Amino acid sequence: MYDFFKNIIEKNSCKSEGICSIHPSIVSLNEILLNEIREISFYLVKLKEFGLTNANAMNFCIEILSIFLINTNYNKKKYLNLFEELNSKKLEIKTKYLEHCSKNKFPCEIINSENNIEITSNITKLIKQSELNITNKQKNADKTKQRLFELITIYAKLCAINITKIKNYDKNFNSYDYEILRFFALTNGYSIRNEKIIRRIKEFCEISKEIRKQLYEIEKTKYKEKQDTKIMLNPCKGHCILVSGNDLNELEKLLKTLEESDFKEKINVYTNGNMLKAHLFPYFQQNQFLKGHIESDDIQYDFTTFPGSILITKNFIQKIDSLYRGQIFSNKTISFDGFFDIKNNDYLPLIKSAFELEGFKKNFEKKEEELKYDTKEANKIIKNLENNDEILIILGNKDKNINEYSDKKIIYIECPCETDILIDTLQLIKEKNISASLFFTHCNLESLETIFSLLNEDVKLYLNDCYFVLINPHVIESLKEDFNVEII
Repeated sequence: MYDFFKNIIEKNSCKSEGICSIHPSIVSLNEILLNEIREISFYLVKLKEFGLTNANAMNFCIEILSIFLINTNYNKKKYLNLFEELNSKKLEIKTKYLEHCSKNKFPCEIINSENNIEITSNITKLIKQSELNITNKQKNADKTKQRLFELITIYAKLCAINITKIKNYDKNFNSYDYEILRFFALTNGYSIRNEKIIRRIKEFCEISKEIRKQLYEIEKTKYKEKQDTKIMLNPCKGHCILVSGNDLNELEKLLKTLEESDFKEKINVYTNGNMLKAHLFPYFQQNQFLKGHIESDDIQYDFTTFPGSILITKNFIQKIDSLYRGQIFSNKTISFDGFFDIKNNDYLPLIKSAFELEGFKKNFEKKEEELKYDTKEANKIIKNLENNDEILIILGNKDKNINEYSDKKIIYIECPCETDILIDTLQLIKEKNISASLFFTHCNLESLETIFSLLNEDVKLYLNDCYFVLINPHVIESLKEDFNVEII
């Protein structure tokens, strides 16, 4: 089970199709938008120091920050429109800050003008400007600061994704917007001492835990307490939709649309990727349209062979640029070229498209797997431990690298997309004054987010080496050099 969560280096698409890297032009385009958010965050923090807040601007920045974890194929027009909108917002916030300083005869702090990007409709020109800015930044920062800034950037993005998920259920939720942007604004400060940056990262761990806790509670209230379940791993005959990503709210809306629509034929919905976790919730377990989970260890293969429509959710973070088969729909702010946009949460075009495609022509041999969500075994082991005992917690599959630690008592948490079990387990360990080590057998964005949130905890962290598709090598270097995470 969970073979599709193996390290990215093992993915077939990497080796067979040569797509295990992100094109430099995409990196440059990402940096342009991040730079705009970085500067807006700086001025929002400065205004906050004067007691002035702009909730709309903060909400906008959080939304945009959440969508740029990875993208490999921008829609040019949407990209330029978003860049112009961000640039306009930056000038508005900066002007307000300068006016306030002038009015109160207070010395202003501004971002170095050499980082500014000229508004243009020429993507090539934008890329060249961005490449120059990236080069200048690398010259201005020492290696330690560069890697710390990369860690802050991906950490802030991951927290922004969780915030946008919460906002799907409560659009007025803004409790942590400022804290995330204040954290991200640190990446403007080349004069800040590295020791202070490390301290701020550790302080932010508590905020990230609170954000995740809020999301867990909302999902539990909405979809009921998670429980063990069996899921189908083979498709059924009939028209079909594949939902990939990690936004449960979008899956819920699609299923409700199917329930409320009067179609003569039934349609089967399958999950893919991190949407696997939906099957743990009773709400989704009881849905007549949700049939199972379809996934190999190669998402390119999944997408190109699926005989129905595909929905990728707003915060979809897989890397895809190969050939697609069928029709792919997206709710992303900047979707890929050739995708169909979901507008105003209207999923009917997606459903109608699925009926137009052939679907699966036969039933496959039944294949079920148990998806576990159980803390009883872990609680039992912890209960029998004494103070000052040592325990090793394994997240993911059993790994040959673990053999050398076999003298320790071990807890296995198999499901790689569930970290709330880990949080509950660590709380019990802390209460019993037990020494704990954590071993992450999967190196992906979910395991990285969990590791980030534990950097201020008194636990030893081990991480399987990562392949640098989604994860900047500076981030892994920072974990190793600045936070003593052992890379296996």
